Amino acid sequence: MTERIPNFNTLSTLIDRLIIENVKLAHFQNSLEHDSPDVDEVASLKSKIDMQGKMIEVLKKELSTFLRDTYSEGQYTYMKEERTFK
Repeated sequence: MTERIPNFNTLSTLIDRLIIENVKLAHFQNSLEHDSPDVDEVASLKSKIDMQGKMIEVLKKELSTFLRDTYSEGQYTYMKEERTFK
């Protein structure tokens, strides 16, 4: 299995990013529904909602692949990240 890099492609990073993108999606949907946007804002929000949906789908596929690979290989290896400050 390929070693994973913290804050790039580890399990926690993928889950964190999926959560963040879903929160952004909810924010855009809420703005569209409750903020009385004008015509231009509606178009912008719909575009953002569409992009968030695509982003979430890609992240879900990445997470599924990660979990499948980890399960089939029976291990999960990652690089130890050294800290600059104590």
